[in-house]
This record gives sequence, C-alpha cells and structure tokens, in this order.
Amino acid sequence: MGWQQQRERAKQFQQQTDAALANDILQDTLFSRTKVVRRRSYVCIPEANCSPPDVGTEVRIIDMQDRIDVYSGNRPVGHVHPSQADLMREHEQLAERKGRSVRGRVTKVSKLIDRFSIEVTN
Repeated sequence: MGWQQQRERAKQFQQQTDAALANDILQDTLFSRTKVVRRRSYVCIPEANCSPPDVGTEVRIIDMQDRIDVYSGNRPVGHVHPSQADLMREHEQLAERKGRSVRGRVTKVSKLIDRFSIEVTN
C-alpha cells in the first residue's frame, strides 16, 4: 500500500468522523430545550432608620430614575448600591418594563456592615 492510498483512507475516515460529530451536535438533548434560568444578585443599602429585611423576604425593586428603591410590601427597606444601579438597569431592562419594577428575594444580610443582597426573580 502506497503513501497516497494511505492518505486517501485517512482522509475518508476523517470525513466520516466529522460527519458523525456534526450529527451528534445537532441532536436534541435533555438540556437543549430547557429554559435558561439566570440569577443575578445585587448589593443593597438599608434605609437609615430601619433594620435590613430577613433572608427570604419577598421584595419589589422599583427604578425611581435617581436611585433604585427596594420595598417589602408597602414599606421601603433600602435601595440598590449606587455602583450597581446602572448595571441593574441594563441587565434587568428596567426602562422597557411596565412600571419599571421587578420582583426579588433577599438572599444575604450582613451584620458587620449595613448591607443586604437581593436576587432578582423574573
């Protein structure tokens, strides 16, 4: 068997493996149709005269143009840290939403510094 024949056989096998790989990639899998869940967390500062909410508390996050406020029921409990406000507006597309608000949940509360974290739940 000459070197040209060996090269032709190798090329033939390469084409077969490429076709098989392409076929495997295009197949539906368990993960190809699942909805992607994104979770983003933001740091918040509690209001001056109240303690931060408890972990697991449902909150409403409302864009007030100058800052993003966090409410638990009808009571304001804090606002998103100014360094993360623009990032949150961009990620959660608050300007395009009706009411300019999203729902969230308190995930962490720091006792050392007055901060708590919220996770947006769309």
